[in-house]
Amino acid sequence: MKLNNQVAIVTGGALGIGGGVARKLAREGSKVLIVDIAEEEAKKNKETIEENGGIAEYLIGDVALESVAKEMVDLSVSLFGRLDIIVQNAYGGLGAGSAVDINIKDWNKGLNLLVGALYLGAKYAVPAMEDSGVDSNFIPKQWKGFGLRQGNPPKENIGRIINISSVHGILNAPKSIVYETGKSAVIGMTRQMAVDFGPLGITVNAIAPGHIVTERGDDQWKKVGNNEGFRLFELQYPVRRTGTPQDVANMISFLCSHEASFITGQTIAVDGGLSVQLQEDLVMDLKNFISTNKNLRTHFDKEDKSRDRW
Repeated sequence: MKLNNQVAIVTGGALGIGGGVARKLAREGSKVLIVDIAEEEAKKNKETIEENGGIAEYLIGDVALESVAKEMVDLSVSLFGRLDIIVQNAYGGLGAGSAVDINIKDWNKGLNLLVGALYLGAKYAVPAMEDSGVDSNFIPKQWKGFGLRQGNPPKENIGRIINISSVHGILNAPKSIVYETGKSAVIGMTRQMAVDFGPLGITVNAIAPGHIVTERGDDQWKKVGNNEGFRLFELQYPVRRTGTPQDVANMISFLCSHEASFITGQTIAVDGGLSVQLQEDLVMDLKNFISTNKNLRTHFDKEDKSRDRW
């Protein structure tokens, strides 16, 4: 239980990636505050954690609101006595379209959630992490020899901020300006926060997931897609499978541990190798599969043409 005695906030922690992260951190010994707008699902995930011996609570609220960002930090400290980790994962469905298509209201709403909420989370979490100090499990290393300086060591393992970006922050898809801009901004924000908060002993990293099949994603695949369509997605990944919330949670658990104290400002793609492939070769490899499975359907297929690329 490498996170024993630590306290974590997971935004969007009711379902999906956030739900898996909340369960994983709890299994590693962290007390977890789930923050979400889905009350029934948040309560259920809390109960699941408790049934497996963990400690969790939930708060219902929109993390894009400053009042909620402040409340979640205050609540974690009042409930559990400290704050060590914040995983900023909350996300809501956003409209598709280019800069010409998207209206200003949807643009502002989307960027406020994708980027503004992460600013607010850090704004209130960082002082709470500083006040909490190092957790009781941390044993400082001997600060001399092997290239380390003499004198007093720097602050270390005071806190962890994990921002959820996406492969869409690295590679862009057509007609998705709000999502692509927001997830790209998360990467830049992560770097800036790493520079600002590193001297405080707080590391800041981003995760860029690939296609992660969550509870709702699985339902959509069953409703709209078929086996051939799912196989098409699997064939796009060098590891020949899509991801699960557990894949992302495993990486986040490591980044939150003491072993990861020298990793900061990084965007780590948990994407089965999707983003390292040359797309021209990938398309050529897949063309035969597509041509011989003409009835394949993916969970992105819809009757409307809002996702048309051409």
